[in-house]
Amino acid sequence: HLKNAIPRPEFSLCFSRSNEAARDGTGAGAMTLGGVDPRLHMSPMVFAKNVKGSGFYAVHLKSVYLREGGGVSAQTAQADMGRMHKLAIDENQLNRGNVIVDSGTTDSYFTSALAGPFKKKWKELTGKDYNHNPVSLTPEQIDALPTIVLVISGYDGENVGDEPNGDPNTIANYAGDTDLSANPRDIVVAIPAAHYMEYDPDNKKFVPRFYTEESSGSVLGANAMMGHDVYFDIERSRIGFAESNCDYVSLLMSEGTSISKAPNTVSTNAESAKTEAPPEGQNEPEVEENPPLDETSNEPGPDQSQNNENPYELFGNEKPMQGEGGGKLSWAEEILEDMKHECRSTGCRGVAGMFILVAVAMVVAGIRRTMARRRVAQQYQEAGLEITDLALSSDSDDEGYVDEPPMPQIT
Repeated sequence: HLKNAIPRPEFSLCFSRSNEAARDGTGAGAMTLGGVDPRLHMSPMVFAKNVKGSGFYAVHLKSVYLREGGGVSAQTAQADMGRMHKLAIDENQLNRGNVIVDSGTTDSYFTSALAGPFKKKWKELTGKDYNHNPVSLTPEQIDALPTIVLVISGYDGENVGDEPNGDPNTIANYAGDTDLSANPRDIVVAIPAAHYMEYDPDNKKFVPRFYTEESSGSVLGANAMMGHDVYFDIERSRIGFAESNCDYVSLLMSEGTSISKAPNTVSTNAESAKTEAPPEGQNEPEVEENPPLDETSNEPGPDQSQNNENPYELFGNEKPMQGEGGGKLSWAEEILEDMKHECRSTGCRGVAGMFILVAVAMVVAGIRRTMARRRVAQQYQEAGLEITDLALSSDSDDEGYVDEPPMPQIT
């Protein structure tokens, strides 16, 4: 952004999953720098509020549901509420600590306060205990498992101009006029079993990767983001969600190689995401090439930030992320935050703690060794000064130096 390579300090991530990994690479979705690519969207993008002023991106959870019978989309009508089972947990408990959105965490980890209600409702719906043991499942059984549905506080700041203006009841990721939330523009995110059940090709079994063991804080990891184009609007403290299959390869094949262009607005129309094949006998329309970077105007667009005096750096720990708090984490706090969300098991944290203790001990030992060497060097210097002083005193004596007995003279 500082080099005018991207139009705004924004980015979006669209994750897909393949059960099998290939040695020469596996398609995993798309990353868009400077905004979003609405051609990836299957529904209009809606926005949640980023409640964390710096560091990680965080949202406020209002409730968690298990949807009986599965389903991929978050689209919910009032008639569907009969199979929506709300988990009995207080909203304050649900948000104890921070609920962060972190693509660097592969799985999703929730507060331990959710464990009891989640496992109880899971057993009622499936007849089986919820655990993390590998299990053999057919594709049909995966599809029938409950879908985890999250209700998140919507963005309540000033309108930017890219929000969908349609009826919230017709937009997939809005709560609409349902019992999910009193605010029809609160955000609804669905995590189907195909995303939270990870396939292990070695033993050909599935392992649940939705954890409810955190003492404080929760993480919406990559498997919760999957199936969505997730947009991080740094300057406006927003996190956007649009349902997507994140099939970048198909987009590339249908539109050619020149598909990258600076987005002006995020998707406000579900139809903009559809890629239609040209009628038979008609040539495929040409894709407009982007103008060279040095020929484009440097003036910000209507939805760009007008403040160019202190542009935000995408990288670098010295620049705080813009948000409500406006503060920044110290290097020590960042390390502790990373450890908290990346090293989750008791064994991992124990090993990390031992490494920290060893490192501290080595630093203390090094400091003591350095101080001891300085003391010894100072003592040698002081002893050398005393000898020198004695020699100078002897040379300044009036009688001078006399040999005892006197040396014989040689003639």
